[in-house]
Amino acid sequence: MLQKDVLQQRWNELGELFAHKTDGLGMPIDEPIMETVLALNALDIPTTMSCGGHIVEGERFAIPWVDVEVQSSEHLELLKTAQQKFQEAEKLQEESAHLQKDPSAKEQAQILKELRNSKYVEMHKLRYQARLLQCPVRHKLIQYLEQFYRDRVTSFDCRLILSGRVSGRTRLSIQGGEDFYLDAPLEIQQQKLAEYREEMGAFTAFLKAAYFSAS
Repeated sequence: MLQKDVLQQRWNELGELFAHKTDGLGMPIDEPIMETVLALNALDIPTTMSCGGHIVEGERFAIPWVDVEVQSSEHLELLKTAQQKFQEAEKLQEESAHLQKDPSAKEQAQILKELRNSKYVEMHKLRYQARLLQCPVRHKLIQYLEQFYRDRVTSFDCRLILSGRVSGRTRLSIQGGEDFYLDAPLEIQQQKLAEYREEMGAFTAFLKAAYFSAS
């Protein structure tokens, strides 16, 4: 089988896979962002969540985005342990606050407070280690963005950006966040959403071309 046929077969398989993917609410991947999800995964940049952008007049103006994250067993275990440390710290905080109401228990309350702080330190260290595991895939995505924007001129708010999330995953989204046009008339919001989808679509076409040009 020719290399092009192999690439097309894998693309088709990914399309079939993600056509049946749903989120926690049982909702499928938004059609406007589906090909972006396919292109990223085809290039071994795994995605976990996405949104094609939505407008609910007077309630919501959401821009297109895709979350990228490598969910290895090591990464998930680090996040799980970090969450446990957070819960332990919160429980110690409650106990310390309760003891502080008793003048005779101030010393014990201080001990619990220090123990709480140590739990928070452990939590942050674990989250940092989890974030480090995401660096390789983040660097890969950055390289594609650098190539895409090397000769491309676009308006400030339409430019694609990356931002980090608490878990360590990376969000590919638009410079013009939801609040940029939250107070704008509906027709302006519709115009901006169309522009944002167009920019994400252009990057998707770039990624797709990069995938199919692989030798």
